[in-house]
Formats: sequence, C-alpha cells, structure tokens
Amino acid sequence: MPVYVGSSWLILAVVVIALVGPGIAADRPDLGALAYGVGALYAVGLLVAVLVHEAAHAVVARGVGHRVHAVVADIWGGHTTYDPSRGTPGSAAAIAVVGPLSNLVLGLLAWGVHPFAPEGVPSGLLGAFAFVNVLLAAFNLLPGLPLDGGQLVEAAVWRLTGSRPRGRVVAGWCGRAVVVVVVVWAIGLPLLSGARPDLFRVVWTVLICAFLWQGATAAIAAGQSLGVLARLDPARVIRPARAVSERAVLPDVDPQAAHGVPVVVDALGRPLALLSAAAMDGVPAELRERTPVSAVMARQPSEWVVPLEGDPEEDLIALVRTFQDTRASHLAVTRGGVLAGVVSVHELGAALDEIQGRPPRP
Repeated sequence: MPVYVGSSWLILAVVVIALVGPGIAADRPDLGALAYGVGALYAVGLLVAVLVHEAAHAVVARGVGHRVHAVVADIWGGHTTYDPSRGTPGSAAAIAVVGPLSNLVLGLLAWGVHPFAPEGVPSGLLGAFAFVNVLLAAFNLLPGLPLDGGQLVEAAVWRLTGSRPRGRVVAGWCGRAVVVVVVVWAIGLPLLSGARPDLFRVVWTVLICAFLWQGATAAIAAGQSLGVLARLDPARVIRPARAVSERAVLPDVDPQAAHGVPVVVDALGRPLALLSAAAMDGVPAELRERTPVSAVMARQPSEWVVPLEGDPEEDLIALVRTFQDTRASHLAVTRGGVLAGVVSVHELGAALDEIQGRPPRP
C-alpha cells in the first residue's frame, strides 16, 4: 500500500509554521530561531494525524475486501484511494467512521499523557497534538460529502432505500448545506455581530469551502450517473462469446460464427485477446493451415476481464470503471471464472445514451 506525501503538503507545513512560530517565539524568547523549528514539529504532528486517519481508512477498506491503491497527504489534508465496488452500506460506513475514530483515540491518548509531560515545548506539543486530532475528528464527521460524515449519510440512505445512487446524491446535497453553515458561522455571524473577520480567517474559509463545495457537487453528479447505470440491465450489452484456445490454428476458427464472439483463452481458460476477422482475412491461404491464432489476435490489457457477481448495478459500475481505467474498446466478462461474453464500449455508451434520451453517437 503506497503512502505518498505530496509536494503541496509543504505549503500546508509552511502555513502551520508561519501561524504558530511567532507565538512560540513571543512566549519563549530564549528559543530564538528554534521557535520556528518547534513550529515545524507542530506541522509534523499534523502530518502524523492525517496519515493515521487515512491509514485507518485503508486498513479497514482492505479488511472488507477492497483493493487499496494509495494513501496520500496533501495541502487539503489527505485521502485514501481504493476500489469501492462490491461494497455494502455496512462496509462503507465502517471505512468512513474509522478515520475520525482513529483521530479521536490519538487525541484522547495525547490528552491523557499531557499532564505528565515536562513543562514547555513537550507539554505544548502534546496539547496541540491532542487538540488537532479532536478537531480533525469533529470536522470530518460533519454530515456531508466529501467528508467522512457524508460517507455515513450516504451509507445510511443506501441502507434505508436500497439505492446507492440516491445515497450519494443526498449526501452531496448535505455537503452543500454544510458549506453554507460553515460560511455563516465563520464569516456571517462575526459580520452580523459588528465584528470584522480577519483576512486569514476569510481566505481559509473560502478555500476550504470551495474545496468542500466542489467535492459535494462532484458527489451529486456521480450519484446521478450511478442512477442512470441502475436503469440498465447488463445483459443488454453483453454479447455472447466463445473460447478459442491460444494453441488453435486459423482453420479451427470461424470469426463470423453466430454462436459468439471468438475470444482467445489460455490453458486455464483465462481470456487473453480478441480475434479480428480483418487480420485473419489478411493471412494468405497457403499459410492458414499453420498460422496460430496467437499470430492474429488483438491482445487486450491485463485488466480487461471483469467478473460478474450477479448484482446488476455493481456489475455495471465495475464495467464502466474498467473501461475508464484501461481505455479498452472491449471487455471480457466472466461468471464463476468462466467466459460469459464481451462488452463493447461503443454499445455500452449507446445504451446509456438511449436511457437518457440522447441522440445516437456517430
């Protein structure tokens, strides 16, 4: 499981040092320039809190069977990328809640040790570490996407309605509501009370809320797209296929046979490639008897095989994601490890366009 600390995180570290360094220097003039070194330790503490949060997501995601791609820390904090397909409301909720819970545990541990720490820098660092972890836990539990609390809302609606797309849309709108509340709390209330929010507070509120609004909007769009997928039966776009051994020669194969698209498989029956009628027709007649199908097959990306699990919505999501990841024109699908058919990206796109009432693509 790769862990990345993005270069943009350095910007966040500089901001933390610039914020806390002057205060430490004022309280501890004896430290001199080392006060900013202590500020750097504050930034490292924040990084540890973020990485523990994201690692908790990753460990639980892997534990419930998802493939985890990476844990990343950046200027916005961090994120964990994993394949969420084949999930359930329960697994989604578990993955979401464990991040804030890990911060809460860290915060309570730091708070418990804090009274025993030496006065001065160690005590200050522990207190700050406890505070930032509790703050991260509380902020991430706000009930709207793209925050963890929004994932909990999505899981709850998904569980109640049986519709993951509806859960995503509801959680996205909740995310937009959270943005409005944060803006009112951070900027609106001070203005209404006659105070003038400082520039730093305004700038960071705007940046954070812009990020949250963008994430909420993307969640709504994704939910609506998932809703379209839910209306399509995968059987409609799966063309029958027949297995052709990679050891076969051309006379053994009729690419125009009515009983399925010819798919080249290895000795274990794993799909390797498609056969092209044009490529086969290009082989001279005198060479056909000894030309193996491997010489004219169009080898596909290694991830082009999609196992179908029997859940139409999840199967379609898996197909769409695999098309996006591989950029392949066709995918092979299997049921129980056995070749079941072939899906064309063009035919899948045409079926989705028809459901949405769009004109056919050229």
